[in-house]
Amino acid sequence: MLDIEGTTSATGFVVDELYPYSRKRFGRLLAERAEEPAVRRAVAQIRELLAEPDADAARIERALGAWLDEDRKVTPLKTLQGIVWSEGFASGELVSHFYPDVVPRLREWHAAGVRLHVYSSGSVAAQQAWFGHSPEGDLRPLAERFHDTENAGPKLAAASYERIAAGLGAAPERVLFLSDRPGELDAARAAGWRTAGVRRPGEPYYESGVGDHPEVASFAELEIRAGAGAETVAAGAAAGAGSGAGPGVGDEEVRRAGARLAAEAARFASFGWMRGTSGNLSAVLARDPLRLAVTASGRDKGELTADDVVLVDGAGAAVAGTAAGAGKPSAEAGLHARVVRLTGAGAVVHVHTVAAVAMARRRPGGIVFRDLEMLKGLGLPAEGAAARLPVIANSQDMAVLGDRLEAARDPRMPAVVVAGHGLYVWGADLLQARHHAEVVQWLLELELASDRA
Repeated sequence: MLDIEGTTSATGFVVDELYPYSRKRFGRLLAERAEEPAVRRAVAQIRELLAEPDADAARIERALGAWLDEDRKVTPLKTLQGIVWSEGFASGELVSHFYPDVVPRLREWHAAGVRLHVYSSGSVAAQQAWFGHSPEGDLRPLAERFHDTENAGPKLAAASYERIAAGLGAAPERVLFLSDRPGELDAARAAGWRTAGVRRPGEPYYESGVGDHPEVASFAELEIRAGAGAETVAAGAAAGAGSGAGPGVGDEEVRRAGARLAAEAARFASFGWMRGTSGNLSAVLARDPLRLAVTASGRDKGELTADDVVLVDGAGAAVAGTAAGAGKPSAEAGLHARVVRLTGAGAVVHVHTVAAVAMARRRPGGIVFRDLEMLKGLGLPAEGAAARLPVIANSQDMAVLGDRLEAARDPRMPAVVVAGHGLYVWGADLLQARHHAEVVQWLLELELASDRA
């Protein structure tokens, strides 16, 4: 059972993009479609909540705006938002957001026979629009049922979770709930469900933690399998496990990763993005403890082999006792590991492109893109919203550079420019990281050409 905001997707996207979108359109919705059943029911609920049975459209619109400002999880607000958002997604004005670790895991679990469902404070209509118009295409076939506060009940009430389990015909102990909110996790556990708190940096509930619930930083840390007709957690925090020893990574696995990294590096080198021996790429091989395969330092990135790779730990240091891998990791391997821990990414690309360095000089406060179709390649709307690529000052100290990246990054933008240095981009895997890098570079080249015009 999946929560959305803060769990599968960035809360900032909802608050910064979708809330203003609906706020601008509530007045027209109330004026032109007041007789539609869903709108009429929502209006009646709002009047009841306000204890103002004669409240007119203007009063209702003001109440909706106030609830938005307070981020209230009010059912009629969510109903009307769902109507507005559904139309925005259908028209192509809106594209939803998913963290890079989420969609690959959902597809993997679905293919393995795990039943996936959604329970969010947003209306069912909004949830279906969200899954139906993602950067990865229509994800609705992955989810069997959608639940909201109208058909299930409040998310902080144990009775809501009991009702959902009964409707699914599932034993409570066979249901795993993923959420970032400790109150929701408490309610689910009180109903007999298993729980795992998803704690992502930058999300509203990150600092408060997830209480005494098992905790993960990304879906990549969860391993779930279907067995005996029910979903079970095989490994990771949701099982209540986590000794910290983690799985071993063999030499052959490192070499296979090296071959993939060499192929990607040759591609980027052919573009002129990794001149000399500059740049580096990494791919995650294990999460607990963190292990990454990183291209070896000082090598021509257009001529790497499967052995030109080093296995590093969560601090970017070479792992002792691993025969596979020639040479040593760059000091930047520590920043790769920091990006993975921060974002849940499965791969990181670092390239030295002229456009990135030039645009960072011209826009040291960040590079803003808007109204471009290519933004969809980053999971961002093509119209009506600005997207900002952060620019941070360079440092030879990877801890300092990592702090700057963490402070400046936008969870919706899978990239950052290091001034006077180059571009860091990440994704759920090497393929997505490559696509993100190519899209960001296209955007940078367009801005550079526009400035010259």
